[in-house]
Amino acid sequence: MSFGLKNDPATFQRFIHEVLRGLGFVFPYLDDILIASKSNQEHEIHLNLVLERLNTFGLRINISKSLFAVEEIEFLGYLITPQGSRPLPDKVQAIMNYKRPENIQDLRTFLGILNFYRRYLKDAAKNQALLHEYLKGSKKKDKRKIQWTDEAEKQFEKCKNDLANATLLSFPNSELPLSLFTDASDTAIGTVLQQYENSTWQPIAFYSKKLNDTQQNYSTYDRELLGIYLSVKHFKHYLEGRTFTIYTDHKPLIFAFHQKLDKAAPRQARQLNYISQFSTDIKYIKGENNIVADTLSRVTEVSSIDYDQIADAQTQDEELKSLQTITSLNLKEYPLPSGKYLWCDTSTSKIRPYIPQAFRKQIFHYIHGLSHPGIKSTIKLMNSKFIWPSIKKDVQLWTRTCIPCQKAKINRHNKQNWASLKYLQEDFVLCI
Repeated sequence: MSFGLKNDPATFQRFIHEVLRGLGFVFPYLDDILIASKSNQEHEIHLNLVLERLNTFGLRINISKSLFAVEEIEFLGYLITPQGSRPLPDKVQAIMNYKRPENIQDLRTFLGILNFYRRYLKDAAKNQALLHEYLKGSKKKDKRKIQWTDEAEKQFEKCKNDLANATLLSFPNSELPLSLFTDASDTAIGTVLQQYENSTWQPIAFYSKKLNDTQQNYSTYDRELLGIYLSVKHFKHYLEGRTFTIYTDHKPLIFAFHQKLDKAAPRQARQLNYISQFSTDIKYIKGENNIVADTLSRVTEVSSIDYDQIADAQTQDEELKSLQTITSLNLKEYPLPSGKYLWCDTSTSKIRPYIPQAFRKQIFHYIHGLSHPGIKSTIKLMNSKFIWPSIKKDVQLWTRTCIPCQKAKINRHNKQNWASLKYLQEDFVLCI
């Protein structure tokens, strides 16, 4: 392809992915290739594999622009270290030296630069809310002067200091326990996704969002529920297929999945239904004690579905052994936090665990019992999360024979017209 065409980057990126396909320790971005290794010996092995692959495709590297066996590296505006990643110091310093914007366009530029590192900033939406008020009703290149107040200037300086004190974010590890801490104020929601490593909770990413005028009028329960819903939706690529706990400082939410969804408002039911696809384990933590390290002694991980027991049952399941030879399924073992391995199908975009016979009806009652959807909806929901050979037939039968559904739902019967009578016979008995 000729140099300079607008589809050059995408085409070259696709080519690099094809060259390095199957090498899970390699992270390529255009002509930059990162190789992640745990030791010098492993790094040497990885490096040889990458060089052999490049040589196979006739590619060469520029030695003068390459770094080998380093513990820290600057990449795409971030400092990558063995412990995690953080914003580059020189980028942070440039923002610290940023002068107070004089007009709307300059303020929008500042917020755009600041939010490049948004995932490192706790409660970014809440802290930037006052600055975003200046952008309401503005045009793309608005040169109107800003009338700064003392409170707005304090928020401007606080935003810069927050970036200077940005948290070191750990790299996600699928073998470590995961938790989601959420909180909602009158104007914004804030969330931190954490994993338990080295005897403490370490942040993976932050998420915050300013509430619109309608959402700010929600009740406390609805705002806190919205915070969990939006957080799960934002971090779904981390949470899907994982066992994790949701922590909130709003105690009524821990009973959200104990109530019947027909008693909830339609919006609440939709949000609870979406959250339940990832986890129903919600725990309470006091607002003043919302520091994870202080709460480890009083909270324990609880999973609504015990995947460890399922993993044990899989080892003795003869049906699973026969399924491993079927080409339509792509069964692989995935590690659990306990160290056990769970057989899952990866032939679709979602990772679906194989469920042995003993657990199938239990899982059906757990999924179907949340909102008692119809047959088609239940089959679709179950089929998207789990696999076994007769899943559609079993789910259809169990849904039809669900007692709560039969009591609460009106069955549709075919109406039949009355038949016409051709002959009418009556018997009379005369008594004297």
